[in-house]
Amino acid sequence: MNLLAAMTALSLLTPIPQQLDQIVKDGMPGVEMHVGDRDYAKGNAPHNGRVRVGSITKSFVAVTVLQLVGEGKVELDGPVNRYVPRITDSRITVRHVLQHTSGLPDYAIAIGVRKIEDVRNRYFEPYELLEAGLRQPVTGQPGEKFGYSNTNYVTAGLLVQKVTGRPLAEEVQRRVIDKAHLRDTYWPAQGERGIRGRHARGYVLSDMLDPKSKVVDATELDPSSAWAAGALVSTPRDVAEFYETLLQGGLLARPQLDEMRRTIPIDDRTAVGLGLESTKLSCGGVYWGHTGAIQGFSSFGAATDDGRDTAVTATAMLGTYGDPQRTLKQMLDVVDTALCK
Repeated sequence: MNLLAAMTALSLLTPIPQQLDQIVKDGMPGVEMHVGDRDYAKGNAPHNGRVRVGSITKSFVAVTVLQLVGEGKVELDGPVNRYVPRITDSRITVRHVLQHTSGLPDYAIAIGVRKIEDVRNRYFEPYELLEAGLRQPVTGQPGEKFGYSNTNYVTAGLLVQKVTGRPLAEEVQRRVIDKAHLRDTYWPAQGERGIRGRHARGYVLSDMLDPKSKVVDATELDPSSAWAAGALVSTPRDVAEFYETLLQGGLLARPQLDEMRRTIPIDDRTAVGLGLESTKLSCGGVYWGHTGAIQGFSSFGAATDDGRDTAVTATAMLGTYGDPQRTLKQMLDVVDTALCK
């Protein structure tokens, strides 16, 4: 690369360190990011350290389900209770579950995730999560409207296990993690509470619904309370690579990838597909990806159709330090910078 080209590249990348610095100055303990072939880290975060990526897990699970659709083992618009009989409403389809239009209520608050000490050391069986969700009032009729619910992805995980006869973690590993050649991504073993390898400490309010509650270290946590909705551990580099590989056709055949990208609007900027969201870019077009939040960490992964990719992770759940809406905007802005500039 000649000197002029190098200076031009540097000038385009300069806003990213400044944006990450500002996120840390405004109270976030640390933030790490991957864009292009570069890794950034500020505050307590190491370069490309492992983190819990929360609901980014949903994209991995959706890919696994859609692979089974492509193999003719699952009917996307068929009733999900064909595979998970505990879902008694036969109007709810596999598509509804993957797109959060099932009306199934969320189990999370019901099992106590608002207070980390109620779930930190407790192991949950997947059907416990499902039953906790089903005891809550439904949020709508099947297909009526978008309503984000972690119970949908517990259902999807149980579907995978029923159809394949194997643990969900094994199927995600074989079908997605290995196929995308992700070296630092793994599904925690049963009972595993630490994070393997190089990683930052992560933080959360002791009561996520009480902004005045004390901040606690959430790094050690049994992730079974999240399971198919959010248990994965990964790195920014792997998350970015996953979404790029997905969009370039490395994980799904074209018919299934097209189904994954059939969206319904959430607001004027964002739309949701099957385990995948699209967000408008300031420079035109959209990026595809998912957000992730779990006690201790907040993550964003994204890629574009033309091969640009990025991921950013903060070492606290949004709202632990400062205004969550401000931090959310800052993180979305740095993703936009990475993909536009």
